[in-house]
Amino acid sequence: MNKLPAVLEIHGELLDDAVITAEQMARMNEARETFNELRSILLGHVVPSLAGGWSNPLATQLECRLEAVTFATGNFLWKKRHVGAAHDAVHVRGAR
Repeated sequence: MNKLPAVLEIHGELLDDAVITAEQMARMNEARETFNELRSILLGHVVPSLAGGWSNPLATQLECRLEAVTFATGNFLWKKRHVGAAHDAVHVRGAR
């Protein structure tokens, strides 16, 4: 007698195919790294030094803008970030 479940659930995220040149990947990786540095500076140093710190309305605006760049705009090919994270292209001819 078969004791396997009738339905097998598979959890995960389906990703579209990504066709990106090595130069584009290097630029995306560099842009993401630079953005993360900027985010760290803003949230780790600038916001805490504002009058009122995280209670300052400017802190909320900065955080919202950073989030918008990351999630809403698709900047740095964010939707393909899993491909970019797995790719080690950093210094490719034509990229900085």
